[in-house]
Amino acid sequence: MHRGQGTRNRRLLWSAHFLELLWVRDAVEARAGALRLDRRADWAATGASPFGVGFRGRLDDTSRKEFWLYDALGPRIWIHRDNEQAPERPLVFVLELERRAELPRGEAGARRQPGDLRELRVHGPVAPSLPEFVGPTIAHVQGAHLLELIVGDGRSARRISDLLVLRS
Repeated sequence: MHRGQGTRNRRLLWSAHFLELLWVRDAVEARAGALRLDRRADWAATGASPFGVGFRGRLDDTSRKEFWLYDALGPRIWIHRDNEQAPERPLVFVLELERRAELPRGEAGARRQPGDLRELRVHGPVAPSLPEFVGPTIAHVQGAHLLELIVGDGRSARRISDLLVLRS
């Protein structure tokens, strides 16, 4: 459980990336939290995007102006101001790490493994506000909320839920 957020999670790991599935477990705690993840959990009623995209690293001074610091969980996490100002956009955050740990294992010129995450397609009414990053392509597709994970050759599709499709 993430104290102060009212959420739980599970992670799906690749060699250099991971997908974190997050859900509200305690609506009262989520409603009282600074991130207001209750609004994203109730996306069909609130219009907020049910998705978020997180990065590891450090923001430069110019980019940092578009974010606010959330440190209630311990580590420094920079939350894009769209979370409050334009919640119809996916939540974007950066987990601040020291320079030596900035890029996850396997990035920056390393060979991709056959089943690695190659691309994220974030469907929704508005594209996320992304900082510069190293990693798989993140593409916006206009339409109803849906997240497509492209791994391997991406030829076959499997619908995992109403909001998640895995293409491998």
